[in-house]
Order: sequence, then structure tokens, then C-alpha cells
Amino acid sequence: MNKTRMRTTPRQKTMGTPVQAKASMSLTELILVGVGGIVGAGFFLGCGAPIQSAGPSVLISFVIGALITAQVIGALNTVALDHPVEGAFKVYADMYLGRYVGYMQGWLYYLTSILTISSEAVASAIFVRVWLPSWPLWLLSSSFAALILLINAFGVRNFGLIESFMSVVKIAALVGFIVFVAIILFGWHAQTAVTGTHAATSGSGFFPHGAGGVFRSMLIVIFAYAGIGVFGTAAVELRHPKQLDVGGIWTVTILGLMYILSIGGILLVQPWRSVSTNVSPFVQALQHLHLTILADVFNAVILIASFSVMAGAVFSANQILSSLSHSGEAPSFTTRTLGKRQVQYGALIFTAIGLAIFIGLSYLLPSSVYNFLISASSFFTFFNWFIILMTFVSWRHRNESPGKNAHKHISRLTFGQPISTFITMAAIVFLAGYALTERDQRLGFYACLAISAILSIGYFFTHKYKSARVTDGYKRME
Repeated sequence: MNKTRMRTTPRQKTMGTPVQAKASMSLTELILVGVGGIVGAGFFLGCGAPIQSAGPSVLISFVIGALITAQVIGALNTVALDHPVEGAFKVYADMYLGRYVGYMQGWLYYLTSILTISSEAVASAIFVRVWLPSWPLWLLSSSFAALILLINAFGVRNFGLIESFMSVVKIAALVGFIVFVAIILFGWHAQTAVTGTHAATSGSGFFPHGAGGVFRSMLIVIFAYAGIGVFGTAAVELRHPKQLDVGGIWTVTILGLMYILSIGGILLVQPWRSVSTNVSPFVQALQHLHLTILADVFNAVILIASFSVMAGAVFSANQILSSLSHSGEAPSFTTRTLGKRQVQYGALIFTAIGLAIFIGLSYLLPSSVYNFLISASSFFTFFNWFIILMTFVSWRHRNESPGKNAHKHISRLTFGQPISTFITMAAIVFLAGYALTERDQRLGFYACLAISAILSIGYFFTHKYKSARVTDGYKRME
């Protein structure tokens, strides 16, 4: 299929909607939504596990995570600018890698969104248990999941404004923590910080578990960078699409700095060996400094802010499910709407069932609830990112013909491509494999394999049924 063929109207109708003149997002809004949509309650709680795995060298893990994320966003931005259609990475995988890969990409992205909602609900429940320790975790997490579904079902006015506000709250919470630690370092609690810094590395060094600790921590670190879906649709939404690359650069830079500085702050105020995986390490660090009131405020802020990630994940999950349904790759009832607001009640019901299954399994399986959810989500993220990079490689290969000038639009985030692209793909495969050395992470991997097998079987029957319908249609025409 040549470039001209891929831009034809019939092909776009089957895989994505051509860009419309409805762009309204500014560069600042893109950066805000990008950073706010990626930083979730999962990071505020989940960073405890990689700290335990890697010790102080977890800082290197977050640098590696930022570099991998940059390559993936750069690949996605490059193809998105050349093909500004709604449907994003599923559409691009369909166009360049075939319908099966596009089908898998769409469904696995949907399931990643469901796992993200589930993990955020569990994280929120853990935050609440700081104040209500006797309440069952399953009841709290299920309640949060149900609440976010109700918010999407009934809607609230100016929800976009509320979402942006929540993004600002999360960013402010991290920046505030970093600033507060800096004040401690150079202010009235300097001796406490010095003691914590010494305890963080004494007797074990910067690599207490060697390079293996860094590699084992990467599965959870990638989860902290996973929410890059906004860049798949931003080419359609931006007032000035050429600013997409600038937005990606700023987003990755801000994310990387906030993650590294905030994790460094935790390591400076308490020994890494004492960092908990059952409560937020940020709250624990503030409690370690005997700042109980500030710890409660921080806990409340990240609890409220986690709703923005869940709300965004529900919305994107329903959108991709609707796209799959329109292409005949998901149940048709998921496109049904209700009322003047056109609430997608079919998709919401389907998503609610998925949430119930994943949250239920997470409590039945012999593994840490939270670790199971984020490890499964991270393996799906590895797959999605690998496919995005493969799509970019295919796009680049098809635009190598003399006279084509598409290469001038390649994102600067893909610095060193195509060699860096292949290195990143190899790194993803290696890190996914190395994660299997952890028992809890193996469980998430097995769940992903089982789900992928089920989806593959579903693809066979779905497309066999579609082919049969086409054949019957031709017979009736004759």
C-alpha cells in the first residue's frame, strides 16, 4: 500500500476520522493535560516498589523510563502529524502493520485503561485507609470505581475544567513536596535530612541490589510513564499541530524532572529500606519528619487528584471501545447512547463488567492486589509501546523513497532514529523478560498471555463472521 492509497477517504472511514476544523487545544493545555494525565495515584503509591527493588539507583530507573517514553512519544507524534485522524495508534497499527495488529492494539489499549482504573481505585482505597484502617480494601476500591462510572454516566458541567484543575493539583503536590524537601535540606531540619541521606546509602551503596535491581524496578517505573495516550489525539485537537513535538518535549522533561527530584526527596528524608509499599512513600516521608498534618493534607490531595486519571481512563477506554465496535471488532451494543447528553451507556456497562472482573481477580489471586494490577497493566503497556515503535519504523521505511519529504517532520524526541528506535524496542523486550524474575510480576504476565490468547481467538471469529456477512451480501445482490 503506497502513501497515496493510505490517505484515501474510504480507507480513513474504516480506520479513523479525518481531521476536522475543531482544534481548540493550546500548547500549554497540551502540556498540562499530558503531565496531569500521566501522573496518577499509581505513582504516588507505586513508587515504593521500585525503591525497594533498586534502592537509591531507582533514580537511574526513572531516567531510563524518561528516555524510553521520549522515543515512544516521538514515534507516535511523527505518525500522528502525518495522519491526523481520530483513533490514533490503533488506526496507525491498522494502516502499517495489518488489521490483526490494529485489532490487538485497540483491545489491549482498552484493557490497559481498565487496569489503570482498577489500580487507581485500589490506590485510592489505600490512601483512605490511612484514616479508616478497619474498612475493607475491596469495598473502598469498588466504591471508587463505581463512583467514577457514575460521574461519567451522569456527567458534570465544565468537567474539562475540573480535570485541568485536578492536573494542576497533582503537579502542585509534587512540586510542593520537592520544594519542602529543599527547605528541609537548607533550613531548620537540615540535620534530619543529613541523617536520612546517610542512612539511605550506608552499608549498601548506590546499587544495593546491583544492576539487576534497576532492571527489576523498570516494570513499575514504566507504569508511572504509561499514560501517553493524549498525544495520539492531540494532532487533531491542537490549534497549531506543529507544536505537538514541542509539547512532547516539555511533557517528558517536566515528568522526568518531577519524578527524579521527588523520588530523590523521599530518599533524602528516610532510609530507602524503610520505604513502604502499603502506603504512599510521600505520606510516609512526611510522617517520618513528624509532620502529621501536612501528611494528611498531601494524602487528601492525591486522593482527590486520582479521580482525574480514572475519569480520563474511562473516557479513553469508551472511545477506543466505540472505535472497535464501529469496525465490527467489539459488541455492537457498546455504541448505544441514552438521553440528550448521548451517554454511552453500552460502553459504560461493558467497562463496569471489566472493572468488576479485574478488581475481583486481584483479590482472589495469591498476589499483592496492587502489584498484580500494575504489573499486568505494565506488560500491556510494553506491548502497546513496542507496536507504536514498530509502526514508526514501518512509516519511516515507506517514506524513504526519493522525492518524499516526510522525514523533515520526524519528531526530535526520536533522537538517534532509526538506531535508537531499535535499541528502545530491544530494551522493552529485555525489560519485559527480566521482570519475570519477580514472582508477583510473573502472575501479571501470565494473565496478559491468557487475555491475548482469548483476544486472538476473538479476532478469528470476529473477522470470520464479518467475511460471512460480506459474502451473504454479495449473494443477495446477485
